[in-house]
Amino acid sequence: MKFSWKLINNFTNLSKIKLKDFEKDLALSGLEVDNIKNTDKCKDKIIQLSITTNREEIRSSFSLAREISTIFNIPITIIPIQLKYHDSTEYYSQKLTNTEYTHIAYIRIVKFKIVYRKILPKWLLNNLSINEIKKNDILDSIQEYIKIKWGQTFHVTNTIEIAKNNNIIQGYKEIKLFNTKTIQLINKSSNESYSKSKMLIFTTVTQKANQKLQNNEFFENMFIDSIKLITTIFGCRIEKYSHAHQRIIHKTQTIEIEKKNINQCLGYTKGKKLRFIEVKTIKKILKQLKLQPTYYKKNKIFKITTPTYRKNDLTRGIDIIEEIGRIYKFHYFFNRIKESKIKGNRSKKFIKVKQIRRTLNQLGFHEVINCCITENIKNDSTTAKIYNPIINTQKELRKNITENLINNYRQNIKHSTNQIEIFEIGKVFSNSNQKQHNEKTHLSGLIYNKKYARSDWSNKPSEITLFHFKNIIETFLETINSTAILKKIVNNNENKDTNYPEHLLKKNKKIGIYNKKNKVMIGIIGEINNKIIKNNEIIYIFEANLSKLIETTKLTYHLRYVAKQYSHYPSVTRDISIKVKKYTDIQKIKQLIIKNQNKFLESIDVFNEYININDRAKNEIRYVGLRITYRSHTKTLNSQDIMEIDKNLKSQMKELQAS
Repeated sequence: MKFSWKLINNFTNLSKIKLKDFEKDLALSGLEVDNIKNTDKCKDKIIQLSITTNREEIRSSFSLAREISTIFNIPITIIPIQLKYHDSTEYYSQKLTNTEYTHIAYIRIVKFKIVYRKILPKWLLNNLSINEIKKNDILDSIQEYIKIKWGQTFHVTNTIEIAKNNNIIQGYKEIKLFNTKTIQLINKSSNESYSKSKMLIFTTVTQKANQKLQNNEFFENMFIDSIKLITTIFGCRIEKYSHAHQRIIHKTQTIEIEKKNINQCLGYTKGKKLRFIEVKTIKKILKQLKLQPTYYKKNKIFKITTPTYRKNDLTRGIDIIEEIGRIYKFHYFFNRIKESKIKGNRSKKFIKVKQIRRTLNQLGFHEVINCCITENIKNDSTTAKIYNPIINTQKELRKNITENLINNYRQNIKHSTNQIEIFEIGKVFSNSNQKQHNEKTHLSGLIYNKKYARSDWSNKPSEITLFHFKNIIETFLETINSTAILKKIVNNNENKDTNYPEHLLKKNKKIGIYNKKNKVMIGIIGEINNKIIKNNEIIYIFEANLSKLIETTKLTYHLRYVAKQYSHYPSVTRDISIKVKKYTDIQKIKQLIIKNQNKFLESIDVFNEYININDRAKNEIRYVGLRITYRSHTKTLNSQDIMEIDKNLKSQMKELQAS
């Protein structure tokens, strides 16, 4: 069956409903859309539906609009005008005199004389052409249009035909409620001057006045629409109509449904918790379907009354349950939970990234997420630029994550935050020489803490130093079972990576993170240059290539210990202070001591570093405090051994100070 989109819009507003959603939801509700096509001639959309045999009430634009309002929960825009029958002539059989009636059968007869005929308007002909109706008679065309629009229409006759033919009312079930004599009696009471004029018979059956649903088929609206159309086209004067009503009994169709049957048929609703559709939701849907629901909490039963236009297809409890599922949408239910105990394969990267996040959280870092589109501090040929950026501050893809973390620091420092410890795992981008885009995943972190450590309980806490930060990174690498090492950055082309923010760090306060096996640089740590942050605050950062860092780790669930014989003899400790040049590498000092030292050497630790503040501007000298431990596995060290150790230390100190 074909319907006009414009004509449906006369009853309900479809402007907010997308055509795809309209077609999809109608199909899920049992009204399959065969085709929707635009017509340039009518400037309208023609909707072709496949109406099943159980939904025969959908035969007009009004009935389809009513169904659409139920499915999409949108109101009917036309307000129904109440039918007034109390001042009409009443005809009823003696059998119903003392019986409680449920409905009113109503008849209205209108007479008019045709003065002139206008040509049928184009919009009316378009609506008839949609349904492939061709009528030569103007009144017949109006009659068909009213039927297409409202689903019911008037019967055309005259006084002479009623007098001659008692079967004039055959085929009109509402008129059959009144016998021919009654119609003739109503006709005689009208003006005799209209005896040869056309007669229109309007009939309807409506519920009695004290019930909730009155005039549920919009009879009065249909009557006004018909009269306006006839008077406009024929230019006629309508006589005051004659009408009558009769009390009748229509058996009210009530259905009882148990809540457990609804749960059993529809199943659980999809959500975080397993639960059935709630009672208040069911009541809301039943009201939406105009089923007048009543819920009996004690027995957990719904009692509903089906409307007249749905009495043929809503006859059983399962029909009501189907209607509930249709409106709630069936795809929001599932009837069986599939339990799967098989875990999917987790990659090494997934496990390690999860471990890295957990380790950094345990070390006091908080994860942040930033946008990859930004404006880099340093631009060169490797910068990945965006064509036609929306704003100037977002015209490039980031080369490193550290610059985003610096922006996070600036935002937090505005709120007087004295402790900022953050990290991020995200993408960085660059261009290669072949103008190809490279995408990598980096790990970056930032620490700003003015009250990190306290040397003595009576002293105030001091800010974090490079040694503290270096120890944090070493702890992090050890926790994730990484074999990466921290050492002085070797400036060569092989280890150069444009995605490491080396340009943001102070020249002599940066350390490289290296793969111990292939000596390839995989990251960097250091102190941010004050020119970048434009203040004298001390901020430390680290950034590493996540994939290369994971390559240095092992998926072991235990630590690899080296079994070594423990000495039962006491140790001898010597604390020395070595005067060296400001930028002498500490590893070089350790290696020199180890190289020339005897077999009793056990460990070398740096416990202090200081400079002479008064001479800071004149020279480049610093003092390093070393703690050297000696121990034998076979004996207790005697005075001769200790004298030999002290002698070697003095010669090594002279050698170090000279270099």
